[in-house]
Amino acid sequence: MKVLLIICGVIAVVCLQCEAKTFTRCQLVRELRKQKFPENKLRDWVCLVESESSRRTHVISRPNSNGSRDHGLFQINDRYWCNNSNKPGKDCNTTCAELRTDDITKASNCAKKIYKRHGFDAWHGWIIKCKGKNLPVIRHC
Repeated sequence: MKVLLIICGVIAVVCLQCEAKTFTRCQLVRELRKQKFPENKLRDWVCLVESESSRRTHVISRPNSNGSRDHGLFQINDRYWCNNSNKPGKDCNTTCAELRTDDITKASNCAKKIYKRHGFDAWHGWIIKCKGKNLPVIRHC
């Protein structure tokens, strides 16, 4: 019985990792270009993603002080932007689970909407690690 539990645990961990993607920096740059992020802001977006999720699509934050959580590559907050149920909703008209997939189209569209309203200052990680600092080098990508 113990062996079966260990095998099931290993399979669960492997399956969870199969559904999660960690981009290299250049993979992220290529994907952001594919998602039509503006070239003149690309280094800021890369810095934001690196500071918020370490380029991982599956990340869910610990609860924030108001009980909300942040989701996916861009760490988009569920209080305002995505719905935690199976029904799309809130300002990005999406579920939070859709923001945590390897296809970053919905997460990208939502992040652009947030940026349009609030700029990069909407992300605490960008303020702390990117604003006024040396941004990542992406010219080799």
